[in-house]
Amino acid sequence: METIYTHRTKRNTISSNMPIPTKDGNYIYFIRLVPICGGIPRYKIGTTNRPLQRLKEHLKNYKYEFNIEVLWFSPRYGSVETTTRVERRMIRFWSEFLGWEYIPNDRFILPDDVTEISIRVRKDYFIRI
Repeated sequence: METIYTHRTKRNTISSNMPIPTKDGNYIYFIRLVPICGGIPRYKIGTTNRPLQRLKEHLKNYKYEFNIEVLWFSPRYGSVETTTRVERRMIRFWSEFLGWEYIPNDRFILPDDVTEISIRVRKDYFIRI
C-alpha cells in the first residue's frame, strides 16, 4: 500500500492501494482501521463527497489511535440518497451475519475467516480484506 498522507505531528498514516477520487461527487468507501498499539482491526463503510478530507477527519475523530488503510472507493454517484441507501443496506445486511460484531458509527469487527466481502451498488464489487 502506498502512503498518501502522514499527520505532521502524530505520524498516523492514511494508505491506499488505489487512487483516491478527486472529482466532485458522492462516493462510498470501505476502510480498515488498524490500531497503532496492536489489536484487532476494525472495518468501516461510509459515504463522502470529499474523500481525502473525510479520511483526515477519521484520524482526528478516532484520536489518532488508528492508521487508515483504504480498501475501496466506489465510482462517483450523482446523489447522496444513492450512497446513503447503499451504506444503510450494507450495515443492516452485515449486522445479521454470525460472528460479525457491529460497533456504532458504522464499524465492524470481522471474523478471521473472512477474506473477501461484496458491496452491491449497481453491480457487485468484491473487496479483498
